[in-house]
Amino acid sequence: MTAPPRTAIVMAAGMGTRLRSVMSDQPKGFIQIGDETLIARCLRLVAEVGVQRVVIVAGYRSDAYFELSRTSPDVEVIENVEFETTGSMASLACALEIVEEDFLLFESDLFYEERAVRAVCDRAEADVLLASDKTGATDEVWIQADERNCLVNMSKQSEDLEHVSGELVGIVKISSPTGRAMLEAYRRFVSKHGHGQMGYETEALVEVARENPIYVERVDGLIWGEVDYERHYLRVRDEVFPAWVNQKNSGGERA
Repeated sequence: MTAPPRTAIVMAAGMGTRLRSVMSDQPKGFIQIGDETLIARCLRLVAEVGVQRVVIVAGYRSDAYFELSRTSPDVEVIENVEFETTGSMASLACALEIVEEDFLLFESDLFYEERAVRAVCDRAEADVLLASDKTGATDEVWIQADERNCLVNMSKQSEDLEHVSGELVGIVKISSPTGRAMLEAYRRFVSKHGHGQMGYETEALVEVARENPIYVERVDGLIWGEVDYERHYLRVRDEVFPAWVNQKNSGGERA
């Protein structure tokens, strides 16, 4: 088994405009679930698996993340200054300008149980994409894998896929060569299209997976949720978080 990455990248540039009814103008990573913000939970859980460097890509209200970094010595903050007009791969590309090593990739608007992080770290494969069974949360990204459980395609429209192998969680282990390949794919995209509206998952990862096999690790029954708009927030607050608390209280955390 290879050692897990010691670096994590957290993509946190989004504006969170669909959450204004349930939160202030803070970035989505500062949404509080229970007694902890999403970004604080992420930093705690990655530290538990040995991560020593966290690069947060900020955009909207980047000042909040810079303030966080002042009290978190392992955290570096860089900005996607074009966050309003570019896609998620543009934010990742900003991080890849300074991260050359293997890394764990996280979206900032996630709540997940501890084994989500361990699931990708414990796999021997260099590149691992975390998937779950269907959550019914809406706005899902669906994954198609082949008979080897390697990524073939992803889409928000399940009918675009030959079959659905799982639902994207938003946590990925990415090797240095795959990160470099994603950065080159993004540069080609910008050169061809003249803009940076490229998704890291449905476009960049899928393109790179044709040459760099990316293993899909599906964990059924995973307790997790994305907080992208009000319905998501209410699901995480009222269903996902209580399920996690019950699991912890019962001593039933699964490895």
